[in-house]
Amino acid sequence: MLTPKNLYYTKNHLWLRKIGLYDFCIGITDFAQKEIGEIDLVEFNVEENIITETVSWGAVYGINKTFSLISPCDCKIIEVNTMLNKKPSHINTDPYSYWFLSVSTEICTSEFLTGEEYIKLTQ
Repeated sequence: MLTPKNLYYTKNHLWLRKIGLYDFCIGITDFAQKEIGEIDLVEFNVEENIITETVSWGAVYGINKTFSLISPCDCKIIEVNTMLNKKPSHINTDPYSYWFLSVSTEICTSEFLTGEEYIKLTQ
């Protein structure tokens, strides 16, 4: 299982890449995409540009299971990656290059898991 050390992780199997002072890209981990199986559809349920912690903002549908996308923190959506609608199975080949949302939040990164902590969680 691939777990880059330069990312932050959540217990809900999301990764966060810091792209600015308060901005992050969010995607699913290698562990999650393997559990889901071949991904057929990514659905976003974001009617407003604000999502709150623990609220579902979408789902990933695959051969093995459906995976709910749960917000790791209160944040403002900057961008939704609608390119995933064309070929969602790209996530299976490289889950750390294909992000779902770009968000802005003032949460401290210590709230998230490090790569080592996430590996322990998934073993």
